[in-house]
Amino acid sequence: MARKPRINQPGFYHVINRGVERRDVYLNDEDRGYFLEIISETAELFDFEVCSFCLMNNHYHLLIETKSDNLSLIMRQINSKYGMYFNGKYRRIGHLWQGRFKSWYVYDQKYLNTLIKYIEFNPVKAGITKKIGEYPWAMSAAKNNVKFFTLRVFPNGAVLNYELLEEVDFDLGLSDDDVKEFDEFNNSKLELKDNKVVKVVRRSLDHHFADVDREAGIVGALKDGYTQVAVGEYLGLSNIAISKIYNIYGQKVKLFNRLREAGVFWSYAKDLSYEQAGAKLFIEYLLKYGDFNDIKAGFKLFGKRMVKQVWQSSLVSNRQFVKLNVMLAKVFFDMDVDSGYFSSIKNERYEKFRMLAS
Repeated sequence: MARKPRINQPGFYHVINRGVERRDVYLNDEDRGYFLEIISETAELFDFEVCSFCLMNNHYHLLIETKSDNLSLIMRQINSKYGMYFNGKYRRIGHLWQGRFKSWYVYDQKYLNTLIKYIEFNPVKAGITKKIGEYPWAMSAAKNNVKFFTLRVFPNGAVLNYELLEEVDFDLGLSDDDVKEFDEFNNSKLELKDNKVVKVVRRSLDHHFADVDREAGIVGALKDGYTQVAVGEYLGLSNIAISKIYNIYGQKVKLFNRLREAGVFWSYAKDLSYEQAGAKLFIEYLLKYGDFNDIKAGFKLFGKRMVKQVWQSSLVSNRQFVKLNVMLAKVFFDMDVDSGYFSSIKNERYEKFRMLAS
């Protein structure tokens, strides 16, 4: 899928990144300590505060408040510097992180308490500790061991903002309502309008798949902000299958756009899109006016069955394309025919017009 543009405004962000193939990125406390030192140095360099963090074996959670629109610079500095340290120390090559970091802009500060509780709950969820505040590599432990964090790891304690942490009642744990609220926040679709981040109401998956084919439903849902995993669970498909369908869709659009620029859809608007044309019209014009390689690509993308359906309904009886029909029949449909077969087929629509004219 194409990358979605990030919201890049000053404010609170929940940031996550994982090791490639979910491998461990912290092998000991020295690694964790150095990662936090990098955060401390980067916070002084780029002017942001840490409101919560949790370092698990193969991923991390951060809640930071930026003062400028520089989140990408911040995370690039943190991830690349730690990646070089880790690869050098353990004599490995290649990417350390699974990909670019994931981030969520906190558009409504009422979610901050729930978000902090969720981040700090990770060690409990993993069975490492029994309650929040016991895990030494989460910010909630600072309540019990402030000296360790402020002097050993964060020599400049100013980068840590304890105010929000103090407002959270960790004794209550993470309730079902908290999880529901977090999921709502995590799955929100945001847009930047008039320099303000606003929440966009997202349509349900039932709505996306009503009265459309599967491909169109998948594309619409992904563009609306649903993850491949969520769409896959809804359809009973793996996220790999969803990714494959979306990639094929992208290839169809690319082929369509190239043919449109070549003037194939000459009788339609110049800005006609693949979605507006629809698969059937695209296949029909592809067969009529595309070159051999284009047609071959169309068979690969749409499948022989669908192409044959369009061919039989829209092209076989068209006397202008007898040679094309012979080629399609022999090369792509394995039919043993000659040109006389198609030249003898009556064009019913043509016959009706001729009768009316007479």
